[in-house]
Amino acid sequence: MSKTYIKQILATPADFLGKTVVVKGWLRTSRESKTFGFIELNDGSAFNNFQIVYTDALSNFAEIGKLLTGSAIAVTGKIVESQGGGQACELQAESIEIVGAASPENPIQKKRHTLDFLRTMPHLRVRTNTFMATFRVRSLIAHAIHLFFQDRGFVYVHTPILTGNDAEGAGCAIGGGGAAPPFSARAFASPVAEARESA
Repeated sequence: MSKTYIKQILATPADFLGKTVVVKGWLRTSRESKTFGFIELNDGSAFNNFQIVYTDALSNFAEIGKLLTGSAIAVTGKIVESQGGGQACELQAESIEIVGAASPENPIQKKRHTLDFLRTMPHLRVRTNTFMATFRVRSLIAHAIHLFFQDRGFVYVHTPILTGNDAEGAGCAIGGGGAAPPFSARAFASPVAEARESA
């Protein structure tokens, strides 16, 4: 069975009620009791998490209850109307596969992290609410800007980052020492893309 994105379920929950789906993502939070538990799952396709309900009928119930924030799982189950507030539907898990259990040393936890700390974790910070929201806004703005110029006949050109042109002398401030591997000639990290375009 192919994976269903969480954003699809959240966008049109009525279309999925009663259907069996497979969702995959990272565990954001979880809580459990003796016979059942709840998981907040996020696959990156939507800002909001999706609630998974699981019971002790699962063979790996105890193992699932020990999963930490950031663990990757694949869940198969049926979409049902939510019994609680805050969401229209939830997934009643029929099976949960642990794709990758997170380590207790995982730096991204439930607590609030400072921006200074997140700057040191560029590969993980996208999973936090702050950066998920920021990157979505940036994506929409970039799309709108590109669409504006494309509709007016402009051509988007990728200028080289490393070039033999020392644009306006500014390349020396960034690099431009003697030739060294992997370069056979002097190369500059050009900070002035418009100089390349006007050439």
